Amino acid sequence: MRHLLAFFLLLSLTLYYNIAFSSNLKVVATIKPIHSLVASVTEGILEPELLGYATSAHNYILKPSDASNLESSDVIFYVDDNLETFVQTFAKNNKELVQLSKAINLLPTRPHSFSRKITHIKDEKDLHIWLSPENAKSMILSVSATLSNIDKENSHRYNSNATKAIKKIDQEVKEIMKELNDFKNQKYIVTHDAYQYFEKYFGLNHPSAILSIEEDSYIGMKSFMKLKKIMKEENIKCIFAHSQEDSIKPNALSNDAKMVVLDPIGSDIEPGKDAYLAIINSIAQNFKSCFVVSVQRCGLRDNR
Repeated sequence: MRHLLAFFLLLSLTLYYNIAFSSNLKVVATIKPIHSLVASVTEGILEPELLGYATSAHNYILKPSDASNLESSDVIFYVDDNLETFVQTFAKNNKELVQLSKAINLLPTRPHSFSRKITHIKDEKDLHIWLSPENAKSMILSVSATLSNIDKENSHRYNSNATKAIKKIDQEVKEIMKELNDFKNQKYIVTHDAYQYFEKYFGLNHPSAILSIEEDSYIGMKSFMKLKKIMKEENIKCIFAHSQEDSIKPNALSNDAKMVVLDPIGSDIEPGKDAYLAIINSIAQNFKSCFVVSVQRCGLRDNR
């Protein structure tokens, strides 16, 4: 009986603690990796909402449910006004809009290799900021500081969660760094230039060629032959595509190189606090899977 009473007392205290220290804030994050970072800070306090992105943050059209979530939110965490162009529409009623790119040293965009249009505009910035774990840690601190300032009663819990999340990132990316260490000199091509922050953080080569969005569906014969020449001269065996849909040219080059899809926002990954590291790990494993085959092919050729 005494043990039963102790159990109910502990249960009551636990329920009281969760009720007393939960938050009534409504928090929204725009894309899955950002939502994951926010969720790691708010764990046990509140559940952030995620907008219904499918495969890309570019040119996203808001669903009515998304607009409703944004309208009724207290805090919106997003990447940048130049990426989520709709966010400023909801800047009213003392709503807190947190542009996380302000916490990051942004890299300039890179010129595309074969584009017929001018794609490299002076001062244009690369907004795929979440693909650097160092940037992720900066964003976690920004999320924690914002929520601690608004919801002071739970500030110590936000800060504690942020510290735990940063420690977890440090531990897991250390292992990823080891896995990619042997492939730092591998050369490759990308059909969507989303991975500059990832490349820099993990010490990978920059792409030998970057295809623009327009070239995902069309590339002229002259540019196509130039691409094949680059691949031959630099012994490129890996092409990284943004999705299966942009694989027209990689498929045409399938006899020369392997195509692997890299997903920068984790379309098939379950949302939540663990999604961020799952996205980073998935990209790393997909890089590695192609590089391993490339190294093996070179080894076989050298042994002939």
